[in-house]
Amino acid sequence: MSMNKDGIRLHKSNFSAIGQQIQPMLESGDCYRLIIKPWKDKRSLSQNALLWMWNGDVASAINHHSENKLTEEDLHEFLKDMFCPAKPVTVLGETKMVKSTKLLDTEEMTFYLRRIEVWCAERGIKLRIPANSEYHSKGHDHV
Repeated sequence: MSMNKDGIRLHKSNFSAIGQQIQPMLESGDCYRLIIKPWKDKRSLSQNALLWMWNGDVASAINHHSENKLTEEDLHEFLKDMFCPAKPVTVLGETKMVKSTKLLDTEEMTFYLRRIEVWCAERGIKLRIPANSEYHSKGHDHV
């Protein structure tokens, strides 16, 4: 078991193994900060696929009425800037607030998708929501 930047998923089945891994660190006499919070899975592949489908839907709708042609990536950056929550990312001791859908958990990603869906509905932009998608199965099938 290794510790990575996302932490360790603690469960009663691995509690002893985690203790055995931490024990050598404590032998040094140094103090450590241990933070325990509820586990949330990272955004799902289904959520990410839906997001990119929507980026294409929005780009097509806008490009149909505009001379300024936008790509899916343009839309991704635009919508991310508007709706994606910023998260701290530290590199070599320097922390910056970064907006990235890769950093969202499934709950945050659902909220992000919902905000995009509402924004599009307010502008008359139709989005596809596949019946077999995770988003649809959670009851998000229309605004």
